[in-house]
Amino acid sequence: MALLVVLQTTFLLALLSLRTYQSEVLSEPLPVTSDSLTVSISSTHQRLHLQWNVHNLPYQELKMIFQIEISRINTSNVIWVENYSTTVRWNHALHWSWESELPLECATHFVRIRGVVDDAKIPRPRFWSYWSSWKEVDVRSSLGEDRLSVFPKDKLVEEGSNVTVCYVSRSHQKNISCFLDGVQIQGDQLDPNVCAFTLNNVPFVRETGTNFYCEMNQGEIPEGIVLFVSKVLEEPKDFSCETQDFRALNCTWDPGSDTGLTKHPSQSYTLFESFSGKKTLCKHKNWCDWQVTQHSQEMYNFTLVAENYLRRRSVSTVFNLTHQVRPMNPFNVSFKNVHATEATVMWKAHSIGNNFILLCQVELNSEGKVIQQHNVSIKVNGEYLLNELKPDTKYVTRVRCANANHFWKWSEWIGQNLITSEAAPSEAPDVWREVKSVPGCLMVTLFWKPLPKWHANGKILFYNVVIENLGEPSKSKLLSIPAPANSTELTLDQGSYQIHITAHNSVGTSPASVIVIPGDLGNKEVEEERVKGTEDGFSLSWKPQSGDVLGYLVEWCDHPWDPLCDLQWENLGPNTTGTMISSDAFRPGVRYNFRVYGISTKRIAYLLEKKTGYSQELDDSVCCKCVINDPEQKTLVMENLQPESSYEFLVTPYTSVGAGPHGAFTKVTTPGEYSYTLMRFLLPLIFCVLFITVVCYLKSQWMKENCYPDIPDPYKSSVLSLIKSKENPHLTIMKVNDCIPDAIEVVNKPEGNKMQFLGTRKSLTEMELTKPACFYLLPTENYLGPGPHICFENFTYNQAASESDCCGRVTVSPTAPPSQLELLTSPENLLKALEKNYMNSLEEIPAGETCLNYVSQLASPMSGNKESLLTNPPLPAVCSEYKMQMAIPLGLASPPSSESSSVSSITLLDQGEHHG
Repeated sequence: MALLVVLQTTFLLALLSLRTYQSEVLSEPLPVTSDSLTVSISSTHQRLHLQWNVHNLPYQELKMIFQIEISRINTSNVIWVENYSTTVRWNHALHWSWESELPLECATHFVRIRGVVDDAKIPRPRFWSYWSSWKEVDVRSSLGEDRLSVFPKDKLVEEGSNVTVCYVSRSHQKNISCFLDGVQIQGDQLDPNVCAFTLNNVPFVRETGTNFYCEMNQGEIPEGIVLFVSKVLEEPKDFSCETQDFRALNCTWDPGSDTGLTKHPSQSYTLFESFSGKKTLCKHKNWCDWQVTQHSQEMYNFTLVAENYLRRRSVSTVFNLTHQVRPMNPFNVSFKNVHATEATVMWKAHSIGNNFILLCQVELNSEGKVIQQHNVSIKVNGEYLLNELKPDTKYVTRVRCANANHFWKWSEWIGQNLITSEAAPSEAPDVWREVKSVPGCLMVTLFWKPLPKWHANGKILFYNVVIENLGEPSKSKLLSIPAPANSTELTLDQGSYQIHITAHNSVGTSPASVIVIPGDLGNKEVEEERVKGTEDGFSLSWKPQSGDVLGYLVEWCDHPWDPLCDLQWENLGPNTTGTMISSDAFRPGVRYNFRVYGISTKRIAYLLEKKTGYSQELDDSVCCKCVINDPEQKTLVMENLQPESSYEFLVTPYTSVGAGPHGAFTKVTTPGEYSYTLMRFLLPLIFCVLFITVVCYLKSQWMKENCYPDIPDPYKSSVLSLIKSKENPHLTIMKVNDCIPDAIEVVNKPEGNKMQFLGTRKSLTEMELTKPACFYLLPTENYLGPGPHICFENFTYNQAASESDCCGRVTVSPTAPPSQLELLTSPENLLKALEKNYMNSLEEIPAGETCLNYVSQLASPMSGNKESLLTNPPLPAVCSEYKMQMAIPLGLASPPSSESSSVSSITLLDQGEHHG
């Protein structure tokens, strides 16, 4: 018994020692040596690949955790620490990779590793092993001899990513410039030869990539890379599968954005079916076919996987095959029994099985709108009666079908056009007239609007106009007017007429529109009312009529500036007292006139009201507004108007309170531009020609007398009858030798007579003279009797002188000595005496009171013996007529002061006027 106790105690002590030994052994670090760690580089993906082994494992498999540290530039600059959990197997290498955001070529990296057991087989406490030695990774030593290099090469990233690029220079130059798509950017200097650039949230620019380059000196060839930025791979949307014939499944989806680039293909799609374990690589980006095994599978679970070089996405769907049936499109759509208001549509459908019923939808469209929609259940053949159609109307009929047992989706539409038959027009034409009264007859113009399509019920071929004389109903006239005419002119006498207008198509005739033209128009004066238009048109209203009326009518012109007017009208009911007139033809600044007519029960139209206004007045905006501050001003010239344009002008008075009421506008049309230019030249030219013509006409007599006066005819002179020459009793031409010079007399006139004469501004020949005005030859001393005087005339120079019997009198003394007579008769002496007496008279006589009388040469009334004058003085009654030939200044002329003292025919001249 004691022995047993001793043995038991010894066993327990040995077991305890063994466990203690095992604990001590396992608590020691595992032998992970640096020689077992290797590092490789992938420049394309900018990755470090690590590989190591763990020796002397106590078990075949053991879970462990490895801690990995990565440093950059130097070992103290740790940039990455990661714990990597994995299962370690006997004599199996371990692998781990790390992607650097900074290109590996831009800096030296250092890697080390250590591990710890993380397995339940090994009791706690657990301790980390010793760190492995640092593994240096330096790629720059293999770059070559290039002076400047840029990394990474052909980098592929997703849109919105952050990317770091750098350049490595063999020299310590600081004048290196870098550009991203032509825009210079700044970076961080890692060491004298390396500079890094961080590009945040890079965008997708183009499929060919984004350019990044650097240059050492301007003008040198730059060194750069292409950064490929793809769009983000999206998860497929609207993924579903369906069948049309239970033989194949068609799966579709929305792929989203294409991630393909020039050097990198687009994303690919793979379809997995989990129940069968099959998969297929899809050949298209948005659909894929899957063959169905007959009677082998009813439920399906599909997973669609999309992937590219950077990402992988997937989506799944589960369904029953019989619940996702989409029938094939119907076919052979046709019509039968097509009439004006109904037709039957027929079609066929593909069968999907004896136990399946199809639900088909029939849709009727007109002018792009759905008019009718009906559902019909069929197996293969279908038809439906369409009614409530419009005559001569084009419709589009469409049919589609779906599984009636388990509705999934409709098939595609299949359509066919339908045109219904024509019918007789259903409405009477809308008719109006314009009546002008001319002597003996009425000029009537009938207008009608084309029937709308839903009333015409077909193509209108012609219009019939029946003119019935109400005074003689048996006399009627039919006019057939081909379409599309919408008016006709009639000439009627003064009787009353009833006119019927109907529209005709290939099927029949419309109801008739009736209008009555009375013989007596009975037009009354109606005051015009001003209305104001708005953007919606003109709001018109009128007083209701007390008697029975069939309705009212409003007429206007859409183009009032056009002689053709484009007459418009609107018929209204008998209970209507207002309407809104709108038209797309209304223009701002244009005046529109409206007439409101009442239609009596006898269908006679009579004028009720007149209204006028503008849809939008421009007095305060566009055209022109002039303020005239002078109330006396009555004219205003408007300049800078457009040629061949219509303007309306309005003059409104105003006070300090405001403007007065608006009156009527005056319409003015400016002439053409060329007409205005032509008038600018023609009017001055015409004015100049007229002015020259008038001046020449007024000066024609002056020009004639100065340039080419009439030559006196000596044979017609009456002075010849006084000459009785003994030597030649038949003397016909007066000679100078036969004439005796006469005298000059200066006569003073009273001031009163002068003023009266000057006021009349007439020649003496135009005044009434009761006695001949003569010049007297003054007698000698002591001669008291009347002296002889001689009167003579020249009709060529003054006709008025002979008619008024004026003459010049020269008085001589019968006892004058021959010397004195010779002095008087000497031409030279006569001229001297004339000049001397004239000048003396100017000095002695006040201005305005002197009259100078000139006595022309005169032949002796007796024989050629001059001495006989002394013994035989001439008798006073003897007179020889001859016109004076001298102009008298206006200031020296005056009328005679008495009947015995008169001035013979003297013409007065205004200042500046010369008369020869």
